[in-house]
Amino acid sequence: MSDRISIVENNDELNITIKALKEDKKQQLLLVWIVLFSICGILIFSQFFGNYDKSSKIFFAIYIAFWLFFEFKVIYAYRWRKTGSEKIIFTKEELILIKEIGKRGITQKYSLRDVKDLDFFKSQENAFFKSINTSYWNINNYSLSFSSNNLLVPFAIDLDANQSKKILKKMQVFIQGKSN
Repeated sequence: MSDRISIVENNDELNITIKALKEDKKQQLLLVWIVLFSICGILIFSQFFGNYDKSSKIFFAIYIAFWLFFEFKVIYAYRWRKTGSEKIIFTKEELILIKEIGKRGITQKYSLRDVKDLDFFKSQENAFFKSINTSYWNINNYSLSFSSNNLLVPFAIDLDANQSKKILKKMQVFIQGKSN
């Protein structure tokens, strides 16, 4: 299918692994951005301990809070793009979603009986927010989704329409084969 996607299927299990989308030039720019942004944050943080009035200290504290949030988000994106992968595992009884960076990950398990409406992910965002949320430093450009216990669960990050269609078809065929 592509060098990012591998599909292994046997009688009882379907394993789909999607490696994170990595573009070398954007990854280098992201690293430069992290370094420069870190320097700015450290400089502002050092000013917090200077002899300033209370309102300036409040400004520094708020700035540092926002800085920490964005620093975390961008470092997470850098790490995801470098070593991240998403695993989608179907067994007879459950769907397992694993989002890993390196050797560490988050696992979510869903009973196949509760999985409904497996389809393409349809975002409700307007064009402006969609363009921001699908930028290289954000890790939430989902392609597929399903419902489980009235909760929408998006997955399959950074796939194009053709890749999404092939993976969706493979999952639907597997599920139908298990329900018969």
